[in-house]
Amino acid sequence: MRERFTMLAILASVLVIFMAFTVPGCVTKSGTEDQTKTITVTDMEGRSVTVKAPVERIVLMESSKTHELAAIDGAGIVDKIVGWDNDFKDNAGDGYVKFVEKYPELADIPNVGSLDDNTFSVEKVIALNPDVVIMHNWEFMWSGDATKEALARLEQAGIPVVFVDFYMDPMVNSTKSMLLLGQILGKEQRAKDIVDFYDQHVNTVYSRLAKSDGPKPGVYIETGYNGPETYGITEGDVGWGSIVKKAGGDNIAETLLGNTSKAISPEFLVNQSPDIIILTGRNWSTPGSIRMGYTSTAADTKSTMDAYVARPGWNTINAVKNRNVYGIYHGYCFSIYNFVALEAFAKWFYPEEFKDIDPNATIREYHEKFMPIEYDGTFMYSYY
Repeated sequence: MRERFTMLAILASVLVIFMAFTVPGCVTKSGTEDQTKTITVTDMEGRSVTVKAPVERIVLMESSKTHELAAIDGAGIVDKIVGWDNDFKDNAGDGYVKFVEKYPELADIPNVGSLDDNTFSVEKVIALNPDVVIMHNWEFMWSGDATKEALARLEQAGIPVVFVDFYMDPMVNSTKSMLLLGQILGKEQRAKDIVDFYDQHVNTVYSRLAKSDGPKPGVYIETGYNGPETYGITEGDVGWGSIVKKAGGDNIAETLLGNTSKAISPEFLVNQSPDIIILTGRNWSTPGSIRMGYTSTAADTKSTMDAYVARPGWNTINAVKNRNVYGIYHGYCFSIYNFVALEAFAKWFYPEEFKDIDPNATIREYHEKFMPIEYDGTFMYSYY
């Protein structure tokens, strides 16, 4: 009997050892199990990418995407971002200030440089030993060669790169990008909850627009970055231009620009005389730029829009004559928050059909449900 029990014990030991070496995701090291596992995802460039799951160390390009990561992962994302570019601090300073006030350690995250000014350092990224580098599709449009080179070098170093898209086709790919981020963060249900909230609001807009058969208002939207003396970029059928179209507007720049972004001439704008003008603002440091965001008041926004509206010839444009000039937070063009811009645009384009819609209430509710920071400041503004 003792021999029988001894033989059973030996067989059980052999089975345990066999399982340790054959179960996926389990690696035996010095008698302990490392539960590291991987998943393969399809990113927004259509690339098949294998990453550790869930990722614990992230290098984030276009670092203002901290908003999206924080919505999915909460305060835990603060410890996961180990490197980023200067976008959040330099171009979205109001959001940066808001996050750093609550999480001061964010101020110490190393800057790995940017692709659009040739300061990106693959060596710095490698030294940070990330599980993944998150990049964005628009970087191929604005910094194509630098992006391709960085991607090749990171892949050679064995560092996976995942692309998301909140700009090239924002009203389609933003939710797909959130679900993708949920996968790699191991927070699929949280990402789905965000997408459900998003879809509820955009589908309300789309269903009402489907019942409208009236003429579409002509719309001009300009990035209020350069100051009033120099016209800022506008978009064709990308970014803001795409959102204008989805909200039932006729983007006057689309026929000129296609799916690109650049400034148009003052003469073209005046001749087109759009029905609606939307100027975008942020907490930029450029003199004369339009101020909007978490750290701006309505008075800040109006005072910085004044000189734009007073440009030569603007008094002849229908939008100005009919008092249909608005401001929108520029960050909504590159983020999951674009569904709030859609609501605002639809309300401005078709005030009667959307008089019960309150975009400010929508974004406040979103913050209360999903964001670790509070909502305050000026993000949407009616000039008149």
